[in-house]
Amino acid sequence: MQESTDKDSLTAERQVVDSPTDMQARQPSSQERPSGPPPLPLRAALLCIAVFLGGAGIVALYVPDFPRSDLDGFILLTVMTIVADRMGIIAYSDSKISISYICLFAIAILYGPPGIVIAAPITALVLHLPRNVFSYRFLFNIGNITLANGLAAVVLWGLIDHETLEISPELIVATLAAAAMTYFVNSFMVTGIASMATRQSVMTIWREKFQWVFPHYVVFGLLGLAMALSYYALGVTGLAVFAAPPLMMRLAIKQYIDKTARNVAILKRKNEQLERANQEIVAMTGRLKETYNATLEALAAALDARDSETGGHSSRVTVYTMDMAREMGVDDKSPEWVNIERAALLHDVGKIGISDAILNKAGPLTPEEWQEMRRHPAIGHELLRDVKFLSDSAQIIYTHHERYDGKGYPTGLQGEEVPLGARIFAVADAFDAMTSDRPYRRALPAQKAREEILSNAGSQFDPRVVEAFLNCLSAWEERLETRRETKVA
Repeated sequence: MQESTDKDSLTAERQVVDSPTDMQARQPSSQERPSGPPPLPLRAALLCIAVFLGGAGIVALYVPDFPRSDLDGFILLTVMTIVADRMGIIAYSDSKISISYICLFAIAILYGPPGIVIAAPITALVLHLPRNVFSYRFLFNIGNITLANGLAAVVLWGLIDHETLEISPELIVATLAAAAMTYFVNSFMVTGIASMATRQSVMTIWREKFQWVFPHYVVFGLLGLAMALSYYALGVTGLAVFAAPPLMMRLAIKQYIDKTARNVAILKRKNEQLERANQEIVAMTGRLKETYNATLEALAAALDARDSETGGHSSRVTVYTMDMAREMGVDDKSPEWVNIERAALLHDVGKIGISDAILNKAGPLTPEEWQEMRRHPAIGHELLRDVKFLSDSAQIIYTHHERYDGKGYPTGLQGEEVPLGARIFAVADAFDAMTSDRPYRRALPAQKAREEILSNAGSQFDPRVVEAFLNCLSAWEERLETRRETKVA
């Protein structure tokens, strides 16, 4: 079977070529067809006309030499070619598989160029009926199938003694040469027209559509030789005997493809169901995350409301912490980012276990009261460590009062033994404490807080975190200024 262009190829939407198995794109349905396809480029249209005229020329050259004998066999083989093409199997909605090329090759062997230049265009004509006649696609395919098979027949008859057809090495070589000629002419013309129509490179189209099909030409050419020898030796009986295996093969292929198509359809439906379920799960996960975050924010707000001196502290510290985390290269889509954010928001959750008398005491705390206050990191850790989505954050909460020099509490961790989130939080917490009003003092200017934090780099604070703090400070100063103006207003 010959490669041919389809309507989409000539409208520059896509190129489709048929392999020797006649893998030919289906025509789109009326719902799929574009209402106004773009016009065929002029040079592609001229190539279609040139190919058609070339085919017409080779017909005119060889038709007068057509032998008048054995018309019955010629007609029978031509009908078999048409039937084989019409009985092609639609594979997976967009390709057609047929063995008509075998019959055409047998005609080329038995009747030479005069026979093939009649049978080939008739096959192409029937393929186009009842639509698409006299389109550019029609002109190209008529010329293409005639030229490719006609030139193959010229090569074949030039290498064999067609008066006495007998199996021989010379006949095998001639068959292979003719199959190669069909492949070369067909691939050359189809890749050329497809390249012009789609503006893709010839090599790109050849690699996609033709690089892999040459062995098919060889096999189908040898099968065509076997068919010709069967007819030459046994007549119509030989064709009947030869036709039985391909027909059974077609039946087996159709049954296989039908079953596979059903399975593919089932899998496609299941995949669509899974995709919808996945989308619902993703949406539900997003809603759960929003619910988690809203719940944590509400809890943090409730904690801040309980401590009259630190209203809004948790939300501000969280902003400062995450700004520095981003500056230090923490990925904002990573679990580490989420854990640090949640820990910053809930760092004082342990104060739930501290009495209001201590928490809201106006004057300095006694040593005993300080000892009680210092229990809140451990209390927070105890509250959250068994909550699955907060267990990693609980560890940061437990260590958020540790110091870089090891003099913090509750366990005296030192340096990078302290989790990164806790080291970042320590700077954010200190900065917010210094720049917020307290009953016993007014808020410090940002630059005064900067000097205090810088002087404690390497002792209370991780120097790397302090460096990130300095890079973020200018943006925070603008927020502090806005906050002060809002309070004044």
